[in-house]
Amino acid sequence: MYRRKGGESLPAPIGAPESRKFKPFRIDSSKYQKAFTWSGSSKIKWRLLVLLMAIWAVTIHYHERVHVYNTIKKCQWNKWEQWPTGSPPHRAALVADPQIVDAYSYTNGRFITYFVKKISDNYLYRNNKFVQAYLDPDTTIFLGDLFDGGREWKNDVWFEEYQRFNKIYPKKLNRRTVQSLPGNHDIGFDTIHKDVVTRFSTFFGEPNDYIVIGNHSIVILDTISLSSSDDSINFEATQFLNTVNSQLNPQFPRILLTHVPLYRRNEQQLCGPLRESKKLFPVQKGKQYQTVIEYDISQTVLEVIHPDIVFAGDDHDYCDIRQPYTANGVERVAREIAVKSAAMTSGIKYPAIQLLSLHNPYDPNPHREPKETYQTSMCYMPSPYYAIYSYILLLLFTIGYLAIVFFPSVGNLNLRSNVLPSYAWLPKKDDNRSMSSFLLHFGLIFVMIYALFATYFAGI
Repeated sequence: MYRRKGGESLPAPIGAPESRKFKPFRIDSSKYQKAFTWSGSSKIKWRLLVLLMAIWAVTIHYHERVHVYNTIKKCQWNKWEQWPTGSPPHRAALVADPQIVDAYSYTNGRFITYFVKKISDNYLYRNNKFVQAYLDPDTTIFLGDLFDGGREWKNDVWFEEYQRFNKIYPKKLNRRTVQSLPGNHDIGFDTIHKDVVTRFSTFFGEPNDYIVIGNHSIVILDTISLSSSDDSINFEATQFLNTVNSQLNPQFPRILLTHVPLYRRNEQQLCGPLRESKKLFPVQKGKQYQTVIEYDISQTVLEVIHPDIVFAGDDHDYCDIRQPYTANGVERVAREIAVKSAAMTSGIKYPAIQLLSLHNPYDPNPHREPKETYQTSMCYMPSPYYAIYSYILLLLFTIGYLAIVFFPSVGNLNLRSNVLPSYAWLPKKDDNRSMSSFLLHFGLIFVMIYALFATYFAGI
């Protein structure tokens, strides 16, 4: 095949119709100029942005709403309660160690602190919102360590943290909320200042008290202050312990709430299979903390209150043991559960709350054999790191996809190299313009992603 001068058509092959003449091969470089030109690369590719934002919107909605709902739904009361039909039980949710992150938690810089605060606050807020909406407990009880650095702050900072805590855990109308039990991060342990304890009780309620719900006496005891060697600190807790028996209904089962767990022999009293850590329950003390209440104080508390079950916090991981004690010359056993932390920053993989169902209807014959009046179940919260890992992977995908769009030659054979000289006429890519387009689109995506997260984090 050859091309004649002037570009006239070649004669048709023998036997072919006259209309089937060959046309000379010509290259219309303008078409390829448009295909490979980079002069318009700075224009916004809206279809690309819409596609990526749709992927982000679906992913965020799934992790911030759908997955949370599906996880909380597994804890519905009727899935584990086993009460006879008749009078409904009183249902309570126990929340341990939310320990909201503050400047005391991280000293690596404001950006990291701000970032972790936003994520952890949203985690607590959204989980509580779904718990209150779909489980709708009659009573919500906190087991201490509401703040992380509460014992450290002056009044101005403390009030800001107090308002922030109330945003994360707003009180629900027509439902009871108990927040009066302090933790060592709220008031300290070995060094407790009276004004810090007074400040906490002024805004959250009496740390030594009892309430009656579901025909059960719930005893709230500040065992941290009770353990203090300073009489001005331990006075109220000691006085309460000495007089509480005269105030409690002897016919009602008793439940004790304490922030720090009671003493145990960790080699004999094992925590059970639901504990994440495979190590023994720690029995130790350090600066402003102690993992268990001293043995003598623990036994005194059990002998005076003689509870059926004890709920504690502080450890962050689950622990379910039996506590033997003697009351009025009778040997008894109380069950004690250290409730898992509800926070994602507590050093455990699977945060949780504890659900408590109380069923003790009026009994005209109270002297018959004792019956079961409470049931309890751990309710796992959504895994916090599952969502974070998904967001990181999607961010890497977004960056990689934009790089492929605006730098298509990356990782591929460069057609404008000397290996293929026949393509030397193609226009060269403007790398500066490609980079500016990449940064423009990434900036727009970043702003849109931020706006999406701001929408889902709007409550805090």
